[in-house]
Amino acid sequence: MIPSPREIPHCSRLLLSAWLVAAITSSTTSSTWAQLDEAALADAAQRGPAVAALLEMPRDTPDDQLLAIFTLLDLGEFDLVGFLWQELKKTRLDDRAKSELVAKFGTARFLNLARHDRPGETSDDVDFRGSRAFAQQCLDAASKRARDPQRLSKLITALNSDDPAARIAARNDLAATGAAGAVALLESLAQAEERETRAYLMFALAELRPSVDPLLVASLADGTGRFRRDVAELAGHMRLLDAVPWLGAIAAGAESDHSIASAASSALVKMAISPPVAEDARAVLRSEILRLESQAPEFDLLETSEPWWTFDAKTSRLRVWQLSPEAHYRLAINRLSCTLGTLRDASDSDRRLALLSQFQTAQLLGEELPSEVKQLAESLSTDELSTTLAEALENNQFTAAIACADMLGKRGDPAALSTLGSEHAALVAAVGHADRQLRFAALRAVMAIAPQESFAGASAVPQALWDFASGAGAPQAIAASSMTARAVDWAGQLRGLGYDATPVVTGREATRTALESPRLELILLDSDIGQPRLREVVYQFRSNRSTARIPIAVLSSLANLSRAEQLAVDYRRLHAIARPHGNPAMQALVETLRKLASDPVSAELRGKQATEALDWLAQLLEHGQPYNELLREAELMGQILNSPDHTKASLRVLGLLGTAGSQQMLVEFTSAAARPIELRRDAARALSVSVDRFGKLLTSAEILRQYNRYNASETADRDTQELLGDVLDLLENKSTEQTGR
Repeated sequence: MIPSPREIPHCSRLLLSAWLVAAITSSTTSSTWAQLDEAALADAAQRGPAVAALLEMPRDTPDDQLLAIFTLLDLGEFDLVGFLWQELKKTRLDDRAKSELVAKFGTARFLNLARHDRPGETSDDVDFRGSRAFAQQCLDAASKRARDPQRLSKLITALNSDDPAARIAARNDLAATGAAGAVALLESLAQAEERETRAYLMFALAELRPSVDPLLVASLADGTGRFRRDVAELAGHMRLLDAVPWLGAIAAGAESDHSIASAASSALVKMAISPPVAEDARAVLRSEILRLESQAPEFDLLETSEPWWTFDAKTSRLRVWQLSPEAHYRLAINRLSCTLGTLRDASDSDRRLALLSQFQTAQLLGEELPSEVKQLAESLSTDELSTTLAEALENNQFTAAIACADMLGKRGDPAALSTLGSEHAALVAAVGHADRQLRFAALRAVMAIAPQESFAGASAVPQALWDFASGAGAPQAIAASSMTARAVDWAGQLRGLGYDATPVVTGREATRTALESPRLELILLDSDIGQPRLREVVYQFRSNRSTARIPIAVLSSLANLSRAEQLAVDYRRLHAIARPHGNPAMQALVETLRKLASDPVSAELRGKQATEALDWLAQLLEHGQPYNELLREAELMGQILNSPDHTKASLRVLGLLGTAGSQQMLVEFTSAAARPIELRRDAARALSVSVDRFGKLLTSAEILRQYNRYNASETADRDTQELLGDVLDLLENKSTEQTGR
């Protein structure tokens, strides 16, 4: 029998340590345990009963070798372990053998072994190199074996064996499989019919805590029929407090099947909780929702993912998603909200909350919205749907808000834009929202409704139209530093990564440039920025709707890094880091900022949105519109016109704007010899439309400049000469029938 570390007298340990030191210092060769032979080990065995007992045991198999290694690690005899490890690592093991070692010794032992392999810290006397890789290989093999469907199936079949020993062995093996075994057992439970078989499965599931707990909650929330009844019974047997809200809802009448409600009531009684009536269940669910909402943590947007489980009652299968901690948190609230809406006599507010939660859940899981949920949403009146949209905005449920906006747009009911007094309707408020996708959906709905009269908050519509129309092209970035060379260097690196980057040297210039950048995707701020100082600049960015959700990187000197890191705690989507050096470091920083983006939009999607916005602008200008502010941002056409994919649409809008600036842009475009001739003819046609509708708005000097261009074109090609001549005819009020031939 091997004595434990506590059984070794303290004096013996001191003697053993002293002997080890003496052996090392008196060696005539390179005195390391890795070089000791069996004779030296035999001498070592005489110095202590624990070491002697270990070294007298056979070390012919990997099991024996590992037993000796793990025990010596417990004793702290690391030098001797280093020698034994050199023996073990020569052994070639397959995955099955490695997994069996983990099953025999446990995960903790291998993790402890891996911790002793520290790169760069190996001395001549202790060599653990390779132990970390070996331990990880064993753990991976054990994990793979635990998830093997065929093995799990055999173990589950053995649970119903006539041999009690086989049942016990299968249950013990399943207890070591964790989540993989829990999934297999629950799916078997959902399909099993015989009561005895289900009892064996439930008994095995009870031994898989805590791995099985979130799976039971998912099964209780999503399951149906006999399976839900079994899960309710199992939750009561396990005293699973996380299941109480769902058990209460089922017991209070959310489930029409009396046997399921009875099982839920019995489960609550086992937890010393009285079965609730409907109002009690509603109060518990609401209280839990409020508790989660009031204790919402500040999520690190770069945190690793967590598993989220659901049960598909149609296929009797459990599904898992790896989601961010924030998505996990939102789904937990949504699950409670959906259950709240299923209670008898649920209020209209409860049902709307459940509807919103199902919209949000479908988006977070990347699934189609169930048809029954779509039908329920479409059955709401315009007023009810607007109220639902308002609640979605209040709860930051953007996906649900987008769905509500789309439905309001399809109805085309102007009532969606009207409210009592000067308060903005929910759809109008969504047009001014910071979330780009929600904003575009709301704008699309307003354009589909096509109001003929103004309404409260109507000024948000032209602002959104111009923002989206100017949103095509390369993503923009700002590089701000009080040192010009540094700002220019950062901007150059960003251009190399595909950004239209602008260097600035003051905080004031950074905020102004940001407000003039419709395609802004990221901001770099030097910690030493001034006029104003860093915290004020960040506050201004976060206070403005258009920049509130743009990722910001504070690139800090080492002296200011702690201050920058505090800003990252105070403001979301802000990343503090020491100033990067070189292109690889900048690329890594950009990748981090992309992960922080709230609603990253591809260049392709921005282009499509710009196309639609330009088309809407042209329709409003051509047919009349109730927006007095529509021409306020018309100067943006200068940059939109230079987007190759939107030139033709831009020319159409310019022909309908009716401003001196729009006519001047058309004349300049028509006269640009570098432009394709067909596009120049399109510009001439647009100029003709503008002059016909609004008259000549150019000054005498501008018309004279056009004469000079025509006179200077005598060496140009014939198409250019004819086109410039037609423009002069138009400006002289001569025949316009041939303009743009």
